[in-house]
Amino acid sequence: MKEVIRVGVVDDHEMLLVGFAGAAHLDATALEAAKAAAAQPADKAADVPVKVVRTSATVEKLLAGGEKIFDVVALDMSLGDGTRPGDNVRRIRDAGYPVLIFSEANNPADLREALAAGASGVSRKTDSYETTLRKLRIVADGEIIDDQQLAAAIDGDTELVTAAKLSPQERETLRWYATGRTRTQVAEKMNVKETVVATYVKRARAKYEAVGRAAKNKDQLRKRGLEDGFVDPD
Repeated sequence: MKEVIRVGVVDDHEMLLVGFAGAAHLDATALEAAKAAAAQPADKAADVPVKVVRTSATVEKLLAGGEKIFDVVALDMSLGDGTRPGDNVRRIRDAGYPVLIFSEANNPADLREALAAGASGVSRKTDSYETTLRKLRIVADGEIIDDQQLAAAIDGDTELVTAAKLSPQERETLRWYATGRTRTQVAEKMNVKETVVATYVKRARAKYEAVGRAAKNKDQLRKRGLEDGFVDPD
């Protein structure tokens, strides 16, 4: 069992970083005092103190100069260096650390991108510090946070599912291609050349990727089509 959960925090607001570290220290002090007084509730007795061991305004700086120094990383989605949330999540995960998104979470496209890249959960900056620390403990333990309410909010975002703005020809192409037909079969169905089908698929993928919606393979394209309503469920 860990004696302490080591946390790295990436955010470009200095006051927030100071506050995050202060909240973790306050919680650890309260845990220690409660255990010493034998007053800790049974469901909290196993809580491990959270300690912020490094903070940074960028992922690059957080990961520099050490390996295996965190148990979990809290990551803001919107950073001043212009990096994308999905790219940042992947970099942190490639370094061997699970990620909890710690953000306003008011941009569904960015949130979807971060979760698709492998973030283990989300804590909003409007949450209580106890909630955020609880989620950090869960993610540090290797678990995924199942937030059904948040998932519903993302899936129900109508602006997000229309943001790719595919042309009618691109939608028609994906309607056939994403459900299992080959490009040759789609070309025959649409009475166009196979090169035209390839161009429509390429353009559609680029439009989805541009708004943070993964579309690298047929399964992902089918999911995008289901979300946008031009691919019928099985």
